[in-house]
Amino acid sequence: MAEQFYDFVSIQLDKNSKASLYTQLYDCLRELILSGKLGHGYLLPPVRKLASFLGINPGTVVSAYKLLEQNGYTYSRAGSGNYVAQIAGNAQDGPEPALIDIDLEIFENKSSAGDRPNCIDFASVMPTPDLLPIDDFKNVLIEVLDRDKGFAFGYQESQGFYPLREAISLYLKEQGVKAQADNVQIISGAQQGIDIIAKALLNFGDYVFTENPTYPGAIASFRSRGAKIIGIPMENDGIDIQELENKIRSFRPRLIYIMANIQNPTGYSYSLAKRNRLIGLARRYDAIILEDDYISELDFTDTPMAPLKALDRDQRVIYLKSFSKIFMPGLRLAFLLMPPHLVAKVLAVKHHSDISTSGLTQRAFDLYLRKGIWRKHIAAIHSIYWERYQTALNAIEQFLPSTVICHRPRGGLTFWLSLPEGLSAIKIVQEAEKRDVFLLPGTAFFPRRPPDRFLRLSFAVAGSEKIMQGLKVLGEVITENLQAMKK
Repeated sequence: MAEQFYDFVSIQLDKNSKASLYTQLYDCLRELILSGKLGHGYLLPPVRKLASFLGINPGTVVSAYKLLEQNGYTYSRAGSGNYVAQIAGNAQDGPEPALIDIDLEIFENKSSAGDRPNCIDFASVMPTPDLLPIDDFKNVLIEVLDRDKGFAFGYQESQGFYPLREAISLYLKEQGVKAQADNVQIISGAQQGIDIIAKALLNFGDYVFTENPTYPGAIASFRSRGAKIIGIPMENDGIDIQELENKIRSFRPRLIYIMANIQNPTGYSYSLAKRNRLIGLARRYDAIILEDDYISELDFTDTPMAPLKALDRDQRVIYLKSFSKIFMPGLRLAFLLMPPHLVAKVLAVKHHSDISTSGLTQRAFDLYLRKGIWRKHIAAIHSIYWERYQTALNAIEQFLPSTVICHRPRGGLTFWLSLPEGLSAIKIVQEAEKRDVFLLPGTAFFPRRPPDRFLRLSFAVAGSEKIMQGLKVLGEVITENLQAMKK
């Protein structure tokens, strides 16, 4: 037996087990790390060599290594390999982090809903095909092809198609954000943007503050860099500023990841006072803020709030904007607006990631913005989602027990429900699914120690009639569980 595998002789994988091989391997490796047999800085074997030693497919090892990295047990170095992270002495010692073993966007659109045509989908936040602006986009594609011919299919510069960056900067100025095309970076979706910022700014052991709960994809990106994540609780008017101030003095985070407008998953929006205080704290303690704006166009109030970036006077805020949720998810189009001193660093990471985002998509969306078609599309879906929003609010009030607390967000596509003490959100989700109603448990959105009492309910897919039917079923499920708990 090769000496380099001496530490792994205890690993036994059962191919007949219901548990997948990669989760079995993950559990074995995690145990070796937690027991101290694989200490901080230990270099794990190369994928193919460990796969050969264990007699499994290399892809199984890749998946296990990825899960270890996502949950903070290892970190990777480009061209070097996977190393064991420092587990003891983290900022928040205790039970292991919530397992993030899913791509949330895939989970939100899981095939089981499609296999059951009568189901009511409260899980997905993606637009349905009938809401996509197919004809308008087809027309701009034809115009781009007629205008640019074969150039439309060439490699774009890594920072992005310059006319599109100009159009985005003009679009941002209308929202009170000072922007220049030279500071805009086009990216292939919001997740890539988070990954790029993590790689550009974070080193192993750096602290990152996030809202708690927050977007799981961001947690996975930060953990992949070996960052130490500290979740700051959310309040109805934004992040708990007092808790943030207490923690920022001690840990001096390199990055603070937030969603100031219609946060995912809670729907909370920051008050003006908290926005100003947040920027002030970042300035005082030399932190960078990554503002993720995924759905602010669907603000249903009469006074939409500008992005946090609009208050940024000393280049502390990186603004991340995705068009996926309310345009065409499969196009994977988003952008970063960066402080000038970070442009070159971010560009280098983007180039290393995928060279550039699709040139044809960028050229088409440039016309889409310049011709005002984007505003027409937003106005159309705004009206549709506003109706669903009101229907869902009325149904929640009518069908759910009064002990279920529902925050009324400024807009967006989801509601955040808090169940009565003692009820399990995971159990409610499972029982609702048996009755063809799909929604998400809140446990997916917490970086550590997820409480099992929250539900995220989306009205992006279901029409008004199904919203009423689905919430009636959900109300029955919750009521039945409350009655069973009292027996």
